[in-house]
Parts: sequence; structure tokens; C-alpha cells
Amino acid sequence: MAARERGDPVMATASQVSSWLLVEVNGPWGRDAIVQSELGPHAPLVWRQAMKRQGIRVLAVRRDLRSHQQHERDGLTLVHVQAPRPGVREAVASRRAIHDLHEVVAATAGLAAGHELGAGWEPDDSRYVLVCTNGRHDACCATFGRPLVRALRESQWADQVWECSHIGGDRFAGNLVLLPDSLYFGHCDGPEAERVLRAHDEGRLELGHFRGRSTFRMPEQAAEQFVRVETGLDALDAVRSVEALEDGRHRVTVAGPDGPAAYLVTLERLSVPSPTPLTCKGKDGASAPSFQLVDLVAE
Repeated sequence: MAARERGDPVMATASQVSSWLLVEVNGPWGRDAIVQSELGPHAPLVWRQAMKRQGIRVLAVRRDLRSHQQHERDGLTLVHVQAPRPGVREAVASRRAIHDLHEVVAATAGLAAGHELGAGWEPDDSRYVLVCTNGRHDACCATFGRPLVRALRESQWADQVWECSHIGGDRFAGNLVLLPDSLYFGHCDGPEAERVLRAHDEGRLELGHFRGRSTFRMPEQAAEQFVRVETGLDALDAVRSVEALEDGRHRVTVAGPDGPAAYLVTLERLSVPSPTPLTCKGKDGASAPSFQLVDLVAE
């Protein structure tokens, strides 16, 4: 709530994640939902460190309580997503069912070693609508995330919605991440999230709540969003690449009616002191990064 009252901009605040592993964990989650949950005894430190070395963000996910019994009969879900980066790689998602959480380490041994997934995984073309509800990590995630989940479970996108553990940016709750595109959205309630999902269905980005794409660094996220806002580009695939140059400059290549076009974006990065703690458990005297548009010209 304080972030809304301060007017903290959501632009260019997405966590940097290039690869995701979703593990269905239906019991309660602690502050660290991987360690302090039913998954904890089956997720040894050596495995968690290996995942981190490979750049894989591990999230606990779950459906609603009404469907737990059905999922227990059908098995638990594992999902791996190699997130897309425009101009570099496309998204690749795979899914696997396991019978028990003790199988997680063996099922992901290839990932942990930097190799292929191995047997048992299948291509997955589903969209995952992740809502952070990890209230033990930050109370705002429960305060705003759980009502958002309840609203979306009554929407046309109910079968795509999963609660998830901490994804970063607690002050922007309710937070959404859309996989496999790896797009972050913040400060969403039910109607706002529906606008985000409806736009995404139509191949567009709802820019008012768009925090950024996880495969871009924060200055790259800012460069993309300034180009989109200044030129009115909301097509999901409009941005073809973002190239970091020197002196706060970025070249953003976009799809145009007559072929690719490029913009040269000059940014200034600021550190903005916050009059109150950034998060519920944050400390006084904190600052947050912000970006100011200095110049934007077509090349």
C-alpha cells in the first residue's frame, strides 16, 4: 500500500530471471518456500546451489485447495521454462508429472548439471499465470495476492492461474508473472489483472502495469518501455532486440510497417530515497533505482 501512496513507478522493476523451475508444493510455505515447506527435506543445499549456478529460479507453485485432492491422484507438476529474450532466443517450456516431491532432484538432475532435461519431460505450450501469495515472505503478497487469486479463479483464465512463492518486488503486490513469456506486472487487482490477460490474449502488453521482462536487465527494461510508451507500441512482439551501448544509451529495434526500425534511447539512472521502508519488513533509509528518459531519437 505504501508503494502506491508514494507513487513508486512499476516500470523496469522485473527481477532478472532467464530460466524457471516450477515445483508444485501443496502444503504451507514459510518465508523461504523452497526450504520451509514440504519440499524442504527433498531439496538439499547442493541441489539448490546447483540450480542457482545454472541461473534457474526455483518457485513453489500450487492450485487452490479444492483441486489438491485431484492433483494428488494425477501427480505433482514440474515445469521448466527457458525464458525468451527478443533477438537472442525463443521460449522453450517443458512439463513433467511426478508422484512425490522426493523425485524432484532426480527429475531435474540434467538441469542441475547444465545438460538436457532428460527422459520424462514433454513440450508444454500452456500459459502460466503466476500470482505471488507468499505472505510469510512479505505480508503484502498475502494482502493483495490472495484476493487477486480468488478473483482470477472466477475468471475465464482460472485454469491457467497458480499461486507462487516469492518472485521479487513485494511492494508492487499484487504481482503477476506470465510464463513462458516471462513478463512481470504489478499493482494488479482482479479487474486490472483481467485487462492484462485480455491484452495478452490479443497479443498486446498492458503497459500501465508492466514491470518488465525478466530476461532484460533493468536499464534494458526501461529502454523498451520508454520506446513503447513514447511511440504507442503495445504489440507483444513489437520489440525485436535491445542493445546496451555506452553512456546510458540503448538501441531498441522494433517491428515497423516497412521493416525493422531502431530508436536510440538515452537514460539516466537515479537512486530515489524512500520516505518509508520499501517493503513490510524493509529498513528505514532505503533507496530504489529509477530511470529518467534523457533522449529518444529514431535512427
